[in-house]
Amino acid sequence: MNGHRISIAGSLDDKLKSWLTGHPDGDERGALVLFRKMERTVLGLPPSARFVAVDVIEMDGDWVLDSSPAHLRINLRKFQDIYFRCEQERLELGFAHSHPRGGLDFSIKDDQNEQSILRGYAGCNGPEVSLVAMILADRHWRARVRPGAAPHRVTDVRHVCVLGTKLVVHMTKTGDAAPSEVLRRQEAAFGEPFNEKLRSLRVAIVGGGGTGSSVATLIARAGVGELIIIDGDLLEDSNLNRVRGYRRCDVGESKAATLARYIRDLGLMVTVVAIEAYVNESPEAVDAISSADLVFGCTDDVAGREVLNQAVYYYCQGLIDCGLTGKIGLDQKQQPYLRDHRGRVSTVLPESGGCLRCQGVVTEEKLSYESALKARPNLADLDPETLRAEYYLVGGGERAPGVGPFTSATADMAVATLFDLVRPYRRLPSDIRRDNIWYDFVHMVIYSNMPKDNADCFCCGPHGLLLAPENGSRLSMPSLGKLC
Repeated sequence: MNGHRISIAGSLDDKLKSWLTGHPDGDERGALVLFRKMERTVLGLPPSARFVAVDVIEMDGDWVLDSSPAHLRINLRKFQDIYFRCEQERLELGFAHSHPRGGLDFSIKDDQNEQSILRGYAGCNGPEVSLVAMILADRHWRARVRPGAAPHRVTDVRHVCVLGTKLVVHMTKTGDAAPSEVLRRQEAAFGEPFNEKLRSLRVAIVGGGGTGSSVATLIARAGVGELIIIDGDLLEDSNLNRVRGYRRCDVGESKAATLARYIRDLGLMVTVVAIEAYVNESPEAVDAISSADLVFGCTDDVAGREVLNQAVYYYCQGLIDCGLTGKIGLDQKQQPYLRDHRGRVSTVLPESGGCLRCQGVVTEEKLSYESALKARPNLADLDPETLRAEYYLVGGGERAPGVGPFTSATADMAVATLFDLVRPYRRLPSDIRRDNIWYDFVHMVIYSNMPKDNADCFCCGPHGLLLAPENGSRLSMPSLGKLC
């Protein structure tokens, strides 16, 4: 599926809609929306930029020459300072306006206004710029993009995705594909245009093991249109009891490439690519993450989760992170038994849900232990008390057991969470949080942990990373390489 995409944080969407629909006489209103353009190439996927909204400027006073419920005439002389800001902050200009009478189509007058704005914009900032145009009618968005080099040329936007407490996906162009017989029963459960919304999404999965391979095959079958699988590991014999899409003859091969090939062979309407790298080490992997609407974290390393945790805010996207933990005991006959085995699904949106640091999934202690273990693998053989006393490290101990049904069940619930974000259906008890759900497979209970309420969190706090500029390096991390 071609077409650019727009992402807007829930608070900016609320501000924009409140302004555009709030004229006391019911007239059309306009606003400028400033976007950060994510246009980093992902080999194998069609070009599709993400325009991430970072600011809204209400057009009032001498911005407006005259207006009515059917038209809006704006003062083009007011744009010079905005052009300069876009150039200085490397932003793209957007123009949003309302159609109070409910028409969701762009008019001839809209064409004229957009071309006039773009000629001035491109004349000041160069032909490489783009103008994003948005219409709001009946609280639904429609959008398109014009390139500075050809103001008359229009590219429809695939969707406008609003990230609040859920993912509200405004389809701006529908009906370009015949209904799928494969997905007919899914549509019966969630209605129209649920399948089209899923098809419009670009999803990245970090980790192709037990949870990652299950997530990948499930969302491919669910109809997600574009899929990126990121994993630097090779398949091992010990993985085969809990993965999907692999065979014994694949042992020793790249997890990402093998899983992508399996999904292609299913013959579904999904474009899938593989990146054979670790997300905390690879500029290519981070660029692919920046292009995604939503990311599934299915990696078992803390450093990778730290990257995904920050990307949520820099790139304004959703993160569904899943993991497992467990303990094994010995009975009176010295036979092992499961004392504990639990799966976790954490849902983090830019302005909703505690981040992985506040949920305790990522901590400085875990990062330090993982870094030390990478430098000295022999530390994995030491017990936690020895590590703490002799190496000042917190961590270690027995790794979580790998049990296929529990791994798959956790992945199933992660994909079900995506469905709930796009078309809410869950009715959770008051003691269950949407951002943190644990599935206890031994005691057969579901519960939530209470994330920290940390106003000083550098990720999700009020002065955190939301819509922060990257300052020359990917995610402002020099180790991930400089941005062009």
